[in-house]
Amino acid sequence: MLRLMIVDDEPIIQEGIRDMIEEENTPFGKILLADDGIDALEKIDYFKPDLIITDIRMPGMDGLEFIRQAQLKKVKRFVILTGHDVFEYARKAIQLQVVDYLLKPVNQQELAELLKRAALMLMEEQQHRVQSAPDVPVNSSRNENIPLMKAYIEMNYMKNISMPDIAEQLNLHPSYAGHLFKKETGNSFVRYLNQVRVDKAKQLLESTQNMPLDKIAKCVGYDNSRTFYKVFRQMAGVTPGEYRKSASQG
Repeated sequence: MLRLMIVDDEPIIQEGIRDMIEEENTPFGKILLADDGIDALEKIDYFKPDLIITDIRMPGMDGLEFIRQAQLKKVKRFVILTGHDVFEYARKAIQLQVVDYLLKPVNQQELAELLKRAALMLMEEQQHRVQSAPDVPVNSSRNENIPLMKAYIEMNYMKNISMPDIAEQLNLHPSYAGHLFKKETGNSFVRYLNQVRVDKAKQLLESTQNMPLDKIAKCVGYDNSRTFYKVFRQMAGVTPGEYRKSASQG
């Protein structure tokens, strides 16, 4: 199952392209939306897209600069999306090894054909890598979504996140995502999130002696200090203040 990221600062275009793709029979089973180049670069780390469709003109970082940055993160395949039929952009895109060049408004049939060509190219590359790789035993019981879920938590633990948020990012049903996470990790989403938050809080308690505990609570995702104290004590066996004191003495 291939992963596709759509980068555009206009939500109606993002969602329109996603809807077109979902109506077509393409191998891109996972689709993630990003609001601009900066947002997309953050999401690449955990989503690891096989192909990116990106607008050329976006605030903050244009599409060509975004492609250059994304290539540093090992993304190799791109489709440029623009409302401006400008040869210079096309020439630069070709230099950046972009797969293709789509004009707005996007034609659904052209989009579908382009994605099928790109998917075939990607699957051939994957097959070549598998054939050329040394024989290594693979744990097939390990679901590919679990590393993505864990990475999402690691990047967003300081926010008010939930399993439905992760499920939406990965195009999974929330109930299935929760069951899958528990089955594969042995932990519920809430327990795993709390463990990540407590571990981050420990790092702050060890490295800062003057930061107020209620501020540390907020830094690791707890708006309610009382909840932070309760969860920390349950998972660490001591209060945050006791942990800080023992860390400073050690």
